[in-house]
Amino acid sequence: MKITLFSIFCMLASVAACTQEKKDNSQLIPSKTKTINNVPFLTKQNDFIYVDKTSLKPVSNQKFRSASIFTSTGFAVVENEKNEYAVIDENGKTVLDFSAIPIGLNVVNGLTFYKKDIEYEKKMPAWKWDWNILGGGIKKEQTYHKIEIGVVETKQILLDKDIPYLEDSYYLNFVSVDESHVFWNETLYEIKQGRLHKTEQNIAELLENKRFIKASNATFSMYVLDQKKPIHSGLKGTETLLMRFGKETIMLNEVNKERYNPEVPKLLADNRNDEVYPFPQYEKAFPKEITKATASQIDFIKKTSLVYSITNSPYFLLGVFNYDHDIWAYDWLYIDTQGNVTDSIDTYNFKVLDQVGNLVWPDRKMILPNQFNNKNWKFGKINSYQGMNNLYLIRVEDEKQRRTMGLWNSHDKAWEIRPEYHAISVLDTEKQIYTLQKEENGLYTLYDNKNKKSIGSKSYTSINSDGQVSVKLNSGQTIYYYIDIASGKEYKEN
Repeated sequence: MKITLFSIFCMLASVAACTQEKKDNSQLIPSKTKTINNVPFLTKQNDFIYVDKTSLKPVSNQKFRSASIFTSTGFAVVENEKNEYAVIDENGKTVLDFSAIPIGLNVVNGLTFYKKDIEYEKKMPAWKWDWNILGGGIKKEQTYHKIEIGVVETKQILLDKDIPYLEDSYYLNFVSVDESHVFWNETLYEIKQGRLHKTEQNIAELLENKRFIKASNATFSMYVLDQKKPIHSGLKGTETLLMRFGKETIMLNEVNKERYNPEVPKLLADNRNDEVYPFPQYEKAFPKEITKATASQIDFIKKTSLVYSITNSPYFLLGVFNYDHDIWAYDWLYIDTQGNVTDSIDTYNFKVLDQVGNLVWPDRKMILPNQFNNKNWKFGKINSYQGMNNLYLIRVEDEKQRRTMGLWNSHDKAWEIRPEYHAISVLDTEKQIYTLQKEENGLYTLYDNKNKKSIGSKSYTSINSDGQVSVKLNSGQTIYYYIDIASGKEYKEN
């Protein structure tokens, strides 16, 4: 099961993927957030207590071996001296009891979802023993995971399962569909009084605008939430596109071909009317006829192997892999729903990413045109994340073959952070807070790109977006505690 949203990468040909940044917030449902003033504070005794973030005064006498930041709904994971984990509320009350099982939390639609996951060795019946024919003995146990997933507020358990270590995995990847629906584990749930009720199951792919795809054998149907009848049915996967250009018929074979068959094909064809709906949102049909194109554009189209629908636009993206490039790259062309071909379009907040999140389209020449490369730098992988808009992390190699990273503004055509750092990471896209690492294996510092200034005066071995940092002491011990990433204020006893 894959979720085709702006925050999830979708693989193509085992190397390319797509994402997009929404122009509206129809998929982003605000949580029922609280104002949380309590933060975990590391004492000289290496205990964590919760304090008021402003005054740093303790809010209770509870001490923990480790403690997390509170969620926006007012819950945190704590660990006691017995290495047991629990969930507490902002008043310190235990809401999920202590046990040896680690706990993770995630907030969606104002509900706090938890996951308990522990690994153990399970004794197997004799017919499942692992016999070593080389004389190494008999393994009578297998590694299993015990997983429990549920809702903190209502104690509703959604999953309680023991599974072999190498089989199914379950994550807290709940997705908001609208204010009263969430999607998880191929299932659509309606929220009523804080409890989840199944409304649709066996969903192969969740789409935007409350749409989803269900599979039955080798056919697919597309639905809209709260509508019983599908808007498209009997769709089948294809790797072939047919187009007419005048009297000529152009056939594209092996379009969006993948090494492994995806759960939902990248092209879905309706054989009743010969309409073909391309990935990622399958929201419009590819034109059957090319109405306007030059001879060179037609030659390009005949070599096309990548076809995407550019969401929130009338265009489709056509890609031809350029084997002459020194680096992995495509050349691009575009066609609209009326069959008009063009060499360039606006970006429409739509991005094509490879499977590890590196940007493929818009490509480097669109983002950073050659006329702004006045030092003849070579460019490597490009990253951009939800909320970064016109900002891109770009890897650069100079004439001395020194590789660095910088932050480029494609709108202003200027470096926000010059490529003088070994690594740059994003902590908060809205506030534009980054970590900077000057040299390889060096320490990390905080940087406020909005106000163009460093945050705080400390350097850290690591910095997480939730404010957890690590520091290696002179003794060689590594300690962990929290800071406010916006100000650099440390929640630690001096």
